[in-house]
Amino acid sequence: MPEVQGNRREHKRVLVSNATTVATDTDEFRGRILNISAGGAGISMDVHLLDDTRITVNIENIGIVPAKVVRQMKDGVGVKFELSEEKERQFVERITRIVEQKRKEAEGA
Repeated sequence: MPEVQGNRREHKRVLVSNATTVATDTDEFRGRILNISAGGAGISMDVHLLDDTRITVNIENIGIVPAKVVRQMKDGVGVKFELSEEKERQFVERITRIVEQKRKEAEGA
């Protein structure tokens, strides 16, 4: 009997809808971050980027974050952030604060 796989995500994802800019070495595209975690994001875009494409993602209140396309979605891509250990720690702290703020806003609504 095959083993049932649960959610393999390392970090909790939060649904958002934030405009972003995604850049490759040669081009820049507008997109929308659909969900985000400390490890990556789902980004809706009108362009097709191949898996393993190295990009940067401009994240509101965070800045420019290096990433790599790791999967295709219906109208965009899933990306994994590529950060040094120290930068990842700082990034996780920032994302955690944003997640907590979003939860408080949702509870107050």
